[in-house]
Amino acid sequence: MFKNIIKELSPFLKQFDFVKKGNDFYKVADKNYGIINFQKGRDSTEDVLKFTINFGVYSNVLGELVNGFHNLNKPEIGQCQWEARIGSFMSGSPDFWWSVNTADNLDKVVSDVSTDVQNIIVPELNRRLSDDGLINSWINDHYAGTTEIGKFKYLTTLLKVKGDFRTLNQVVEAFMQQTKGKPNAIRAVEHLKEIGINS
Repeated sequence: MFKNIIKELSPFLKQFDFVKKGNDFYKVADKNYGIINFQKGRDSTEDVLKFTINFGVYSNVLGELVNGFHNLNKPEIGQCQWEARIGSFMSGSPDFWWSVNTADNLDKVVSDVSTDVQNIIVPELNRRLSDDGLINSWINDHYAGTTEIGKFKYLTTLLKVKGDFRTLNQVVEAFMQQTKGKPNAIRAVEHLKEIGINS
């Protein structure tokens, strides 16, 4: 069932420039990747399939400067700097999983999944596929798609690369006030030294 659902979704996702590899679909923009990952639930059985969708954006600049990855060909979902599960963008932010029985109509399942992919995942990925999109997301959005310190490292690195030192200084000042006396403050100072910024 799981493979059939992914196979059926492949032509639909191709319309949005996503290419299939295993359980993942990739869209490339410049050297950045938008990734849609279908995850099968561990509690799936022969009769009941449970699955969810993870999706994320991988920035090549951040991969090289922060994560130590170089020219990754098809990064994995866990290597994305911004990552989400579909439930995070559903009403009430549930951890949403589809549950499909062998008796269920697969065409209906594929149609339902396609609707959520088109209405939720594709727009969210497209908004963040560029480094500027990631910057805007991390500055303005409630959902960070990473840890607090991860967001700080990624955002400050991109702002430095872009040369936007005014915004960079604002981000650093706000983060240092917010994390004063906490472990993340020390991590932030270490990171700023690594990228050549005096805090």
